Amino acid sequence: MRVKRVLLVICLLSLAIMNPANAKCSDKRKPGMDWSGCKKTNKMLDEQNFTGSHFDNANLFSSLFDESNFTGASLVKTDFSRASFVGSLFYNADLTKSVGYRANFARATLTNTPMTKSEFFRANFQNAKISDVDWSRAELGRVDFSAASLKHVSFEYTNLSRAIFAQSRLVKVDFSKAYTYRTHFEDTDLGSAVNLTQAQIDMACGNDTTRLPKGMWLPDSWPCSE
Repeated sequence: MRVKRVLLVICLLSLAIMNPANAKCSDKRKPGMDWSGCKKTNKMLDEQNFTGSHFDNANLFSSLFDESNFTGASLVKTDFSRASFVGSLFYNADLTKSVGYRANFARATLTNTPMTKSEFFRANFQNAKISDVDWSRAELGRVDFSAASLKHVSFEYTNLSRAIFAQSRLVKVDFSKAYTYRTHFEDTDLGSAVNLTQAQIDMACGNDTTRLPKGMWLPDSWPCSE
């Protein structure tokens, strides 16, 4: 009997060593936890404190994280597709190379959070507060930034085709080499935009209340046709 017990303990220890990822994926939600590489799909995890936690390479598809705190969290290469983060906080977090197809970040706050090489096609950032964010070399086609506040954000080499900035507040936003085909700037103040060119404006959409940087002019093609 004693030999069997020893063998059982050895077997359990071997399984834990061989598959540590599965072991940590069962950890309770709390600050500083590690769900890296874990599958947390279709979960209800709103109003949680994930400060300093790790979600690298995790699959969060269609889960709810509304009003949660991700301060200092690492979410590199995380899949946010169709997940919801309404009103959540991302201070000093890291969303580099993350994917968020149709993710909902309405009213979320993202500050000093790198999002380089990320993909958020058709994601919702309405009324979000985004500041000091490097969002360069990203895929943001059809993203909705309506009424959002963006300050010191870099869209260098980012695809913004058909993204919506209507009524958003932009302060020192860098559009260097960004692709702005049919990007919507209706009722938007671009007066402080950085590295925005007339060519980018010409391929974008706007209206007579769109404010452009000094020396630029409204294209004859505005407003864009349906």
